Amino acid sequence: MVRICLYLFIGWLSQHELSAAQFVPPDSTVNQRTQQSVSGQLGTTGPGIYYNRVLSRSNRLTVRVGGQYFAYRKLVRVKAATDSYIQIKPDLTIGIAQANLKWHPFVRSSFFVTGGLGYTWHPDMRFVITAENKLNLDGLELTPDDVGTVNLGFRWHPIVGYLGWGFGRSVPNKRFGVGFEMGVFYIGKPSVQLDYDGFLETTTIDQQVPTVERNLSNYRYLPSINVTLSYKLN
Repeated sequence: MVRICLYLFIGWLSQHELSAAQFVPPDSTVNQRTQQSVSGQLGTTGPGIYYNRVLSRSNRLTVRVGGQYFAYRKLVRVKAATDSYIQIKPDLTIGIAQANLKWHPFVRSSFFVTGGLGYTWHPDMRFVITAENKLNLDGLELTPDDVGTVNLGFRWHPIVGYLGWGFGRSVPNKRFGVGFEMGVFYIGKPSVQLDYDGFLETTTIDQQVPTVERNLSNYRYLPSINVTLSYKLN
């Protein structure tokens, strides 16, 4: 009788332990292998690369770190009059390192929202303007030395915020995954930087800088559209 009771007790205990082992809280990280991926982006703010790491067992919250870079410095010739050209040398650079959180609000959907902060080490656009040859402006003839050199720049705050949304899993179900993302960077109110020599020194153009800054005060956002290719690491 004692032996039978002992067998029954051991059987009940085994079933209890098995049931306990099968129950895992939805967001527990016990016995959960960390989900990771790397992703490449290509879009309006240039190519970029990111590392993604899932923070919850439900795979709905992910941290993303990385950056994007874009540069354009090709000389532009602008026709000012007949056989007269102005040269504009731009320095357009977008270099942003950022850290974001991505959240998938719907368990069975790849839709996500994301937000975070970034740092740009080149928070400005610069233009160097010179005359290629003599300028004839309605009878006023100016040599390149008369025109001189104009340095025009627009500068934003180096710390930027980001909000976005898109489709695509942070860590693909298979080895590779494709996604789409649209967002906007908050870059702050721009300031105008103007330096020049030549005939502009005889004008009062520098007094117009505060007016230009006021007119540009609403240009505080940089939109971003990207296509993403992700690679699952484990």
